[in-house]
Amino acid sequence: MIHSWVTLITLIGVLAGCVTETVKTASVPTLATYESELADDEILDIAVVVFDPGIAEADVDENIYPEIRRAEAAFVARELALVLDDQGVWGASRVVPSPDYISDVVVSGSIEQSDGESLVLNIEARDARGRVWPNKGYSGSTSRYAYQQTQRVQRDPFLGVYRKIANDLILAFKALSREERLAIRNVARLKFAQSFAPNAFADYLQIDDSNITRAVRLPAESDPMMTRISAIQQRNHV
Repeated sequence: MIHSWVTLITLIGVLAGCVTETVKTASVPTLATYESELADDEILDIAVVVFDPGIAEADVDENIYPEIRRAEAAFVARELALVLDDQGVWGASRVVPSPDYISDVVVSGSIEQSDGESLVLNIEARDARGRVWPNKGYSGSTSRYAYQQTQRVQRDPFLGVYRKIANDLILAFKALSREERLAIRNVARLKFAQSFAPNAFADYLQIDDSNITRAVRLPAESDPMMTRISAIQQRNHV
């Protein structure tokens, strides 16, 4: 009889040990990278503008807290910039306060929905020439389990959304020829120069009928004014 009870208790223990809780979560896409070695002069800097929080002061939903949403707008931009860093193709990925920031590529976006369970973003990216890269919406959803601190691997619940955006950006980058990448860098450099010395660099850039900015000529490598402005640009980035 004692043996039967021991057997029963042991069996219950084994069965209890086999019970597991299955949590279904959305799959996170693999982060795309650049497969081959990239020439230094083709590497583009990318700036992520603090997102538009997507709130109207005159008509704020009772479930939206403006201060939290504004903080979230900066947080989402930072998370996207960190994912872009991991791709290893961008020279630098910075979070900046304004879309007027001069960079090779500028990514701006707005939060359409964010409630902890769903995240919906509208994203637009443009290079320094004014050519639009991805301009579309991205969304993702998660469950409360993604926020538990006991997870073996800690990561942002909406990492999949940021990776989708980053993957589309690198696809746009891969579609560029070497000449186009160099053109983007030159236009960004001359735009920055114009912001400091508009008269000296007024005739270096031209906007065509498609509203695309092109460099019509380049300063000499030994141009002392350009050397000084390049040093200013580096300090500005820092």
